[in-house]
Amino acid sequence: MAESECSRSPWPDEPPGWWGYRESPSNPLSLIELIASEMLDARVAAFLWIAVEHHATVIVAAPEPRAGKTTLLTALLDLIPPNTTRRYLRGWYERFEFVDQDDPARTYLLCNEISSHLPIYLWGRGVRRLFELLQNGFAMATTVHAGGAREVLDLFRGFPLEVPEPHLASIDLVLTLGVGLGSRGPVRRLMRMEAPLPADGRLGIQVLAERMTPLSPLVSNPAALVRLLAERFGIERRAASAELARRERVLLHWLAQGITSREAVRQAVAAYRQRAIEKDAGAAPRGGDAQAGA
Repeated sequence: MAESECSRSPWPDEPPGWWGYRESPSNPLSLIELIASEMLDARVAAFLWIAVEHHATVIVAAPEPRAGKTTLLTALLDLIPPNTTRRYLRGWYERFEFVDQDDPARTYLLCNEISSHLPIYLWGRGVRRLFELLQNGFAMATTVHAGGAREVLDLFRGFPLEVPEPHLASIDLVLTLGVGLGSRGPVRRLMRMEAPLPADGRLGIQVLAERMTPLSPLVSNPAALVRLLAERFGIERRAASAELARRERVLLHWLAQGITSREAVRQAVAAYRQRAIEKDAGAAPRGGDAQAGA
């Protein structure tokens, strides 16, 4: 199919085909709406907000189709800082010509899916090239069909992708979704949040959040979340703990106040970020104060 036949999103920052060849939703669900639907909880959402701001490479996985992978991924992209360049990859047609002009530390490589199913998805040598760029400091956000972090790693290790093991260590988080049946029909839930971590020369898996069934609660350990923010993203532990708790409260407040639409959440995130910048600027010592205290 030609690009003109791809589904076009009404959101100008999303390219044709971002939602595959199915019709793009006119109002994609926001992170707050996903909390309200219980796909994930406010604590895990707050953790992901911090991680995305710190250039995390995130893979959203699910073994079954239409589990909400692109929906969750798209909601997370609204958390990317405004000074970060978004590069939407073009599947089989991607030539990575932007590499020499972009700052890796300020660029997110966005891929709607890594699979061989459609030309608009990335596969083969393009996937190996993508992981090479992660080694150079770029970050990635994408989706795959897999049942957890271990299956994700096996997919990338195996033929025909054969991504080198050291390159796989660039993956920060794997979010695995599942589908169950609730009283009102199908429910889509985050089943596990995992972090691949080096162990004895090979990547091990740390489970950060998990639920036993789609209808059971999502259980996470705040200490483990804070530890990963500190060790993986270089955030001081006390600051990470305070910010995680603060953002969890903020997300719950937005939910209670009805700040739920995608545009409203985008604006709220931008306002929160601006207040944080102003607070940091106000806390920084001025030149005269610094000299007086020297």
